[in-house]
Amino acid sequence: KIHDLFDIIRHQADFSTLSELTRCRVDYNATTCQIQFFPYQRRKITRFRPVICDEIDYSLKYSDRTWLNQLLAQRGDCDEIMIIKQGKVTDCSIGNLAFRLGGHWFTPDSPLLAGTQRCALLEQGILQEIPIFAEDVLKFDEIRVINAMNGLV
Repeated sequence: KIHDLFDIIRHQADFSTLSELTRCRVDYNATTCQIQFFPYQRRKITRFRPVICDEIDYSLKYSDRTWLNQLLAQRGDCDEIMIIKQGKVTDCSIGNLAFRLGGHWFTPDSPLLAGTQRCALLEQGILQEIPIFAEDVLKFDEIRVINAMNGLV
């Protein structure tokens, strides 16, 4: 239950020792729950390498990131990857993607994982979901990574 998780986090964390920006990782299954806290450092991402992987399934957030790590290892001299599945842009290794064209923000209609930040921005009307194919990427003015720790602002 959500309120149980909130109570668990609140009682496990010594908030006075946490850095200003802290990531909370919750791993759970049907019988156990493990909570960890990490200082969070935002990454500056300026170059994406498109990586094609038609087999990847990341519809749930798994602790096992083997697929994502193998794809990320292909980034070469770029900061991050852009995962292409069935010809369409999906996500990067650490979150969903937002694309700016003029004054409007768009997100692919084919994410590997529909993240919470992405969902919130769609609900608020800040993002619009559209099909984005690999060949469309160059028409956009800007690309940003969005996840629970990184919004559009």
